[in-house]
Amino acid sequence: MSEQLAQSWWLILTSVASGVAGQTFLKIGLTRAGGDSSSDTLLSLLGLILRSPMVLAGLALYGLGAVAWIAVLRRMDLGYAYPFLALNFVLIALVSYWALGEPMPTIRWFGIGAICIGIILIANGGTAN
Repeated sequence: MSEQLAQSWWLILTSVASGVAGQTFLKIGLTRAGGDSSSDTLLSLLGLILRSPMVLAGLALYGLGAVAWIAVLRRMDLGYAYPFLALNFVLIALVSYWALGEPMPTIRWFGIGAICIGIILIANGGTAN
């Protein structure tokens, strides 16, 4: 594997991991903030964001993931790289289940398996660039 291809894979993993961590921090920060979400206005949401270190950290991680993804797009074909973002669905489901204690119906486990199979097929069936 060439050095540039190896860097591209690390960038994809950085983008996915940052996105998953960012989403997790956002969820934890918003859950800890409590309050009635039915009356959220743009101003109240902005205030909540600015008062919550977890939400701010989540946004920063999300931003890091976006920068890593931009670097991926400079190195790899979009049609090959983009499907690997489906790892976000897999990892978010796992983090939601194990770290946040959210329910995971059996049908969702089957969906996660299908996503994993798709990612494997794409990884083995194409070229990076």
